[in-house]
Order: sequence, then C-alpha cells, then structure tokens
Amino acid sequence: MSKLQLKKEIQKLERHQLEQMVLDAYAARKETKEYFEFFLNPDVEKLTEKYKMAVTKEFARGKRGHSKARISIIKKHIKEFESFHPGFDKEIELQFYVITYALLTETNIYFSDTLMNGIAAIMERMLETADRNLVADKLLTRLISVLDDETSGTRYFRRYLRDSLSQFRPS
Repeated sequence: MSKLQLKKEIQKLERHQLEQMVLDAYAARKETKEYFEFFLNPDVEKLTEKYKMAVTKEFARGKRGHSKARISIIKKHIKEFESFHPGFDKEIELQFYVITYALLTETNIYFSDTLMNGIAAIMERMLETADRNLVADKLLTRLISVLDDETSGTRYFRRYLRDSLSQFRPS
C-alpha cells in the first residue's frame, strides 16, 4: 500500500477508529512503539547512544582476527536512526562515529573489502549530508585530522578512506 492509499483510508476513519488503529500499531510492533515513544518524549542523546552501541556491537563481531561485521546491518542502524529525524548534526555524528570506530577496530582486526567499501560509502554519504547543510568544510577538517592520525587504523585503511575522500567535490 502506498502512502497516498493509506492517507485516503485514514481520512475515511472516524476519530475513535484512528485512535484504536494507532494503539494497535503501538502494541503490535516494537519499532512503532519506539517511534511513538520518541515522538512523545524526544531524547536525541539517548537515541544517539542507543544506535552508537548497536554499531559498536556489530563491529565487535569477529573470529580469528577477521571482522564479521555486516555493513548491511550498520547501514540499517543508520537508516533507522535517520527515520526518527534527529537533525542533520546527529545524523552526521552517528556516521562519523561509524568511521572513527571502524578505524579503531581495524587496527586490531582484518576488514574485508566489502566492509571497507561500505565504510567509505558511509563517509561519502556523511559528506553529502554535511554539504547539503553547509557544514562540509568543518567536517572535512575533522575527518582529515582523524585520517592523518597514525594511531587509528592501518596505513592501508586510512589511505583507502583518504582516496575515497579525494573524490568528494563539495557543491
């Protein structure tokens, strides 16, 4: 069902029917309950920490020195977080956290090419968000500082991200 179809059906409902439908959705789905709780009592810091912890947990997956982190799950966490509309600054904060945490983790554990490509894609998306909101210059300075830090990530991974960064052209 499309949003337009849903909107038409909702308009047909009486107030008490609509209230019951919202309450049923609240009770039936964890995601809906979480969304309404955030809507009624928005605590962006708590939400940000929750998703940072989810990313941290995903990066902790590993076996015999190889990361088993799934970039699809990391991207899913970012997308879910963005669905709450916490503000572009918090979206950038979470994406920046993913990049910096990946650099810290990659120092001790091997990342697959797929995971490295995914981290680079998150970095590019983060820069696009920053550019749309006129904060790309400030973010680039922070990002370059992290990529120049020899204590985070291997030289290969930092160079890989720096090469991806060099392709970014702010508008």
